[in-house]
Amino acid sequence: MRVLVASHNYPRREGDPAGAFVARLARGCVDLGDEVQAIVPHAPGLAEQESAGGVAVRRFRYGPDAWERVAYTGHLHRGFLNEPRRMVMIPPFLARFRSTVRSVTASWLPDVIHAHWWIPSGWAASGTGRPLVITCHGSDVRLLDGYGVLSLLAHRVLRRAAAVTTVSEFLRRRVVAAIPEIASRCIVLPMPLDVERFERGRQEARATPPRILYAGNLVASKGVDVLIRAAGHLLRDGHPVQLRILGEGPDTERLATLVKSLALESIVEILPFVGQEQMPAEYGAATVTVLATRGDAEGLGLTLVEALLAGCAVIGSRAGGIPEVVIPEQTGLAFNDGDDIDLAAQLGRLLTDVPLRERLTEEGARRARVTFEPSAAAGRFHALYQDVLADSSR
Repeated sequence: MRVLVASHNYPRREGDPAGAFVARLARGCVDLGDEVQAIVPHAPGLAEQESAGGVAVRRFRYGPDAWERVAYTGHLHRGFLNEPRRMVMIPPFLARFRSTVRSVTASWLPDVIHAHWWIPSGWAASGTGRPLVITCHGSDVRLLDGYGVLSLLAHRVLRRAAAVTTVSEFLRRRVVAAIPEIASRCIVLPMPLDVERFERGRQEARATPPRILYAGNLVASKGVDVLIRAAGHLLRDGHPVQLRILGEGPDTERLATLVKSLALESIVEILPFVGQEQMPAEYGAATVTVLATRGDAEGLGLTLVEALLAGCAVIGSRAGGIPEVVIPEQTGLAFNDGDDIDLAAQLGRLLTDVPLRERLTEEGARRARVTFEPSAAAGRFHALYQDVLADSSR
């Protein structure tokens, strides 16, 4: 088949985490014999056309280099009120995205278009006359709430899709609750992970004293403050631990102040993000990786999957899609989100009970391989493409 991929996130270079799973899926389809093109935004210093992993990548221009800052920022679905340069570039970004998708569709005639995130890619690819698959990844699902312009636009775009996929059952339920009429064509299909890369983390020696790891954005919804307080409880209970926080965001200063106020500077370090190629070693050196997200802000929790593949035990809050990765007493331990005392208790169990930790980690890793192995994930999407193409031909 000819598959046209549309995404506002796609790796800009080897090892770039931006949209890495989108590229991995596209390359998996190439391995299955499909011809794949990807339409993605240009960014400073990049070629406008290239071939990567057998995928023909076309990066559309929407302004001079200094102004092409709309994509690859992590803020596309969170607004630009404090970033006027990005705000002013949204209209040309959207216009060029849509016109490029239409131009390539008209000349290349793809069998299926696969758009990642309903906005901007799903919107850009809707109404072309070709079968459209839209994958919702989480940040775009939150835009379905309420009755604003974006919510109304989401209803229009998703109703026109031949199929809608989500990366977790939690997200599927939210999409269907917002747009019940698409329930029959909205399914869960996990995105592929670089399983082999993360499994290399198993070669790492565990840090001493035992290291607790968090990797992600430093925003209030991630509950990093809860994790810091839990580390304080462990220290006071006599557990020799260290807490390593890898991330950046608006809460960085507030979290640093919290560490100081609790006198935890000797065991807690807050460091910037590291490259994706370094994360297997980070997981491998840690004893436990924690995701303490509050409420419904977590679509799935892929950091926990990556940690399991690297041989690291995991703990997650009972929030969002995390319970689909952390099945209590089977693949990890769970705690009530926002409850630092409960989190400390679960951490204490994993730090002291080695057989429990090893059993949970191995079962979690086994399930992760089955679900996220690239060729298997690509095969599931390939079958979906065939189904929607067949339906469109009837």
